[in-house]
Amino acid sequence: MARKKRLEEPENHDRWLVSYADFITLLFAFFVVLYATSNRNEEKEKEFQESIRHYMKMFVSVVNPGGSGTAAAPGPVFDSVDTMRRTSRDQRQMEKELQKIIEARLTEKERQELVPDVKSDQHGVRIVLSATAFFPTGSAKMRLPATKALSSLADVLKTTPYRLVVEGHTDNQPVLGGQYETNWELAGARAASVVRFLAKVHGVNPKKMSAVSFADQKPIAENDSEEHRSKNRRIEILIATDNESEE
Repeated sequence: MARKKRLEEPENHDRWLVSYADFITLLFAFFVVLYATSNRNEEKEKEFQESIRHYMKMFVSVVNPGGSGTAAAPGPVFDSVDTMRRTSRDQRQMEKELQKIIEARLTEKERQELVPDVKSDQHGVRIVLSATAFFPTGSAKMRLPATKALSSLADVLKTTPYRLVVEGHTDNQPVLGGQYETNWELAGARAASVVRFLAKVHGVNPKKMSAVSFADQKPIAENDSEEHRSKNRRIEILIATDNESEE
């Protein structure tokens, strides 16, 4: 029996349309991308760039703290985020605890005059002390009410595992006469006086404390009136929650 001849399929001359359609689609997508990127939003781009820089710095500091050039697994980044959240909780708890202690041990008038503020920032918790109420004009010798205010805070400052940075600040008025020639010396001496009192009287570990002078370089108000200048004359005790002290 003779085999039937296989019917040959007719040749398709329209196959080029498929490739052409793909090419047109890709070309359309290409011009859409060009159009989209031509409409720049500089503000959005800047925010994106700053965000990338911030998290890249955090990543580098976590995975390569020694600068050895070796990379590590991405796991520590998540550990760092957890650490920041925990530190933030610690700051809020410490701030509330300090405020409760101040309210319990000082009268309302004493709080307003001696310890006008307790606040937090990216470095830790700051206890703001009024240098006007703490010291006589041009002097670094503490008044008696100042020692009472510091004593009320000593228990917390003594037991905290964090570094304590005592900052001296002044207004922009020049020092006239007295023991100190400039605001730098005056602010530094006042900060050192607070450190010395905490260490000598209350046994706060000197290894975790430091005294810093900022003079009039970091005002919190304009120096255009006595009221504002009084706010700038201050001592700030920073409980540096961004780094524990070395015992």
